[in-house]
Amino acid sequence: MRKFVVAFLLFPALSSLADVDLGKPITVQADANQISRKIVHAHLVMPVKPGPLTLFYPKWIPGEHAPTGPIQGLVDLQLSANGKRVPWRRDLVDLYTIRCEVPAGTANLDIDLNYLIPVDVEGYSSAAAASAMLGMLNWNQVILYPSGSDPDRRARLGRPATDHSSLRSRSRCACRA
Repeated sequence: MRKFVVAFLLFPALSSLADVDLGKPITVQADANQISRKIVHAHLVMPVKPGPLTLFYPKWIPGEHAPTGPIQGLVDLQLSANGKRVPWRRDLVDLYTIRCEVPAGTANLDIDLNYLIPVDVEGYSSAAAASAMLGMLNWNQVILYPSGSDPDRRARLGRPATDHSSLRSRSRCACRA
């Protein structure tokens, strides 16, 4: 069983409209155990302040020339604070925008989502990128970010501690051959 953990630090821009705690990073953990089935589970922890919160799913992807963020793959979105569900609604005009009300006494918003990787091979970063032997995950597929934030990120990928001794021995044999 493999579990990939991806941590992203988002550094929000200074803004009077910021809905997040500017001193703490947003973290993302991506579980790619089912990537061969084209499913990625993600858990985000977002420092927030009580009150209205607007979240965005990435619409404009670097290197693409249209608003092609793969929102059709975002499923099972659940928000919670202090162990209780937080209701949310999608904006009626911009489907990439999600709105909620953060309850009083909340310091962190927990966000759980699943991303379904497309099976078709058309497209740029949203095209099929998973098989039984390979999985490729783009950050924009499993992230939400708050209004008033700077979309620049620093990413850190953690992988499971696995015994690679069989891989090392095969690579030594292959090098000698």
